[in-house]
Amino acid sequence: MKNIKEKVNLYFSSIVTVIISIPFFLNPSIGADWDSYALIGTYKNFMESGLYTPSRPPGFPLYELLIGLCVKISEFLFLSMEQTILFTQMILLLSLNFLIYKFFNKKKDSNYFIYLIAVFSPVFLLSGLTAIDYVLGSLLGFLSLYISMYSNNKQKEILVSFTLAMSIATRLSNIIFLIVVLILMRKELKKGFQIFVLSTFLFASFYLIFYLNLYSFYLENKIYNSWFDLMCIFNLTNTDHDFYNRIGRFTLKQIPYLGTVGMLIFIGSIRKLKINFKGNNLYFFLVFLFFQLSFLRLPTEEGHLLPAFIAFAIFVSQNNNKIFITIFLFVLTSNFINLKFFEVDSIDSASDINFTFSVEEGYLIQDYYLRDEIAKDKFFHYNNSKNSLLKAWSSGCPNK
Repeated sequence: MKNIKEKVNLYFSSIVTVIISIPFFLNPSIGADWDSYALIGTYKNFMESGLYTPSRPPGFPLYELLIGLCVKISEFLFLSMEQTILFTQMILLLSLNFLIYKFFNKKKDSNYFIYLIAVFSPVFLLSGLTAIDYVLGSLLGFLSLYISMYSNNKQKEILVSFTLAMSIATRLSNIIFLIVVLILMRKELKKGFQIFVLSTFLFASFYLIFYLNLYSFYLENKIYNSWFDLMCIFNLTNTDHDFYNRIGRFTLKQIPYLGTVGMLIFIGSIRKLKINFKGNNLYFFLVFLFFQLSFLRLPTEEGHLLPAFIAFAIFVSQNNNKIFITIFLFVLTSNFINLKFFEVDSIDSASDINFTFSVEEGYLIQDYYLRDEIAKDKFFHYNNSKNSLLKAWSSGCPNK
């Protein structure tokens, strides 16, 4: 009976997620984030000129490849390119939902309202309803942790290495999962070393295949003379915030995960949380901590913090405080109606904040209308992203 009650949460969340996805699928737009359009630009440049132009530094080759496959597959289906991409994203989102459920299911006395908070978070849902790499990277990263912790498969090291490599090939910052797995395997040095060598070889090879293409172009056009010149792609410093603005941005970007009211309630109840670092909890905390530190260095899009948010939910999953029921209701509601107590002068570069009460459209609704507006000129944006990427990468890596 207990197992059936737990599965009800999975079925409920999956069904509601599909229902929420339908309007986005029927009115296909790949996202309100310009990075989504850049992915199409990367595909177009490769198909038209044979040149790999990363959608943004330092490149997200596995996900860029997946988008390209979706575009090609759509040519043989009754679905549009956008619908094929969004359907693929929905499958990835449901898969990540299921994996989070499995983590909760492995822990005794898990609070499934925390699970529902995680999978109905506006950022979680929008990451899965947008052409962006956050969900795929998180799915593969947490799958490597799940196999490391719970699998007895004789090929465990190979499976862990492969999922880690594919996660890092999706997003380079997911190398954090490799670090945490190596810490997890610290008492089994031989196996840990095998995972490190194999996963590093795999993801490095994946990046190398793509970047050899770009480097050959640079050599032919006498832009670079050595590989070291190309290393600037890893110097992600495209933010000019001072320390205080960085902290402010870092803080504000956390709010959409729970909504304004949900976040305020959570902050007010932090002192009541039972913190347990025993067993696998330590490794979920490390994932949370390392991704938070990584985001502090470059506080850009909220989706970068998706692995931290998921890890924290699993880390505190055995807290049975009834306050999480209230937080869940506000999190779910914030997708459609958002109660705000502050306004900033600029969403992406806030320098001033005013405290005032307002009732706004929820995060899902806002995103839906914004992407709908952008999609009115989607073919222009596809071509513009192609040309912009070609121009940017033809002069060397953009982060020089």
